[in-house]
Amino acid sequence: MRFFNLNTHGFYSRSFLLLRGIGWGLCGLFLVNACDTPESVQPYQGQNFIKLYGGNGIEEGMDLIALSDGGFVLTGSSTSTSNGGKDVYVVRTDNLGNVIWEKSYGGRGDDVGNSVLLGQNNSIYVCGEITQDTSDLPGTRDVYVLNLNLSDGSVIGEPKQYGNYKRDEFGSDVIEMSDGKFFITSTMAHQDTSKYYLIETDNNLDTLQFRSRYIGTEQVNNYATKTFENSLDMINPYVIFGSVQRIVNGNKSFWYRSFVYRSNGDATINPEFYGSETEDEICSDAFKTTDGGYILAGTSTVGNQTREMVVRLNPNREEVWKKTYNNSFNRNVKESGIIQTNDGGYLLSSTIELNDPKNHEISLLKLNAEGIEEWRKTYGSSQNDKGSKVVQLEDGSFVVVGTMGFEINPNSQTKMCLIKVNEHGDLVPLD
Repeated sequence: MRFFNLNTHGFYSRSFLLLRGIGWGLCGLFLVNACDTPESVQPYQGQNFIKLYGGNGIEEGMDLIALSDGGFVLTGSSTSTSNGGKDVYVVRTDNLGNVIWEKSYGGRGDDVGNSVLLGQNNSIYVCGEITQDTSDLPGTRDVYVLNLNLSDGSVIGEPKQYGNYKRDEFGSDVIEMSDGKFFITSTMAHQDTSKYYLIETDNNLDTLQFRSRYIGTEQVNNYATKTFENSLDMINPYVIFGSVQRIVNGNKSFWYRSFVYRSNGDATINPEFYGSETEDEICSDAFKTTDGGYILAGTSTVGNQTREMVVRLNPNREEVWKKTYNNSFNRNVKESGIIQTNDGGYLLSSTIELNDPKNHEISLLKLNAEGIEEWRKTYGSSQNDKGSKVVQLEDGSFVVVGTMGFEINPNSQTKMCLIKVNEHGDLVPLD
């Protein structure tokens, strides 16, 4: 049991008491009312690397990147500076998680940053969604992409919006191609169905003519997750991952899906499906492995039980192995992210939904190269927490971004969190 300080530079900061168990134990995090001074938010001997960011509203952490200087850039959403809804929230920190700058972007509705990319020009690209400000269709959303200066978070050029004003579009990922152009992966929802919404742009994020498409199986739901540049076939330059509903032997269920994509020709080429006709499998993340293959992660639901599911693919997108994972709590999970680790294994970040809706936990599940579980650790507060994306640093440690809950009467609030652990999943000190 020890005290640690959570720095929320520029907004509010609080001190918390951490009770951390060993192995499968939960972290209990309880608010201690305190007024921080500039001195009290500096690192001190023995302080664990757990940081919260945000103000007097509700913040959520969705994605992060590690910088060459040892610092990080995080994105998500915040209500602390908005006009009633959420704003895209971006924070740049140093190697200790101390804020260098933090900014909010967006309009009057709900706007969210879902992914962040460090560009070849050393600027930041944030992809997400923005609520349209129209009188005839208020509340519909567009894909939203920002190009930001790394030094101060100022916007380069104009924020970009993509989509049909009559439909909802949600941006999930943006990548920069080797030629400096960009590709945006998103989903369009309309009435009771959804499709992949795939956008190809020039190096200024302006859409190339005839290079935006709504594609997918008709009359069902299609969810787009992530895109990679296809180095094996430059005629068909993209590999797309996501999920789709299929009807097999009379059973309608979700499957993981991949296909090669050509934006100026036949759109869907050589589709592959991974899953089971009796289960619902939703792919939420993909990572390109060192051998040119892919590792996919998401959830598999049978009845009322939802578990993590990981699929390993070779460079031809053929299934090598597929596994699902239980947890000792025997509770449902929400999967968020996966990476390949320095030892050739994998690390899965997710959220374990315990019985108490205010007591969900951040989970890290370490797998070896064959997908065999090596360890699972959980982290969080006595309130509702969520694990999102994770990165591994050169020293072998891991840093996860997510959302941590705590209660300030009369409203329950959440903050974007940044947690660093060692290669075994144990919390580490700041020094």
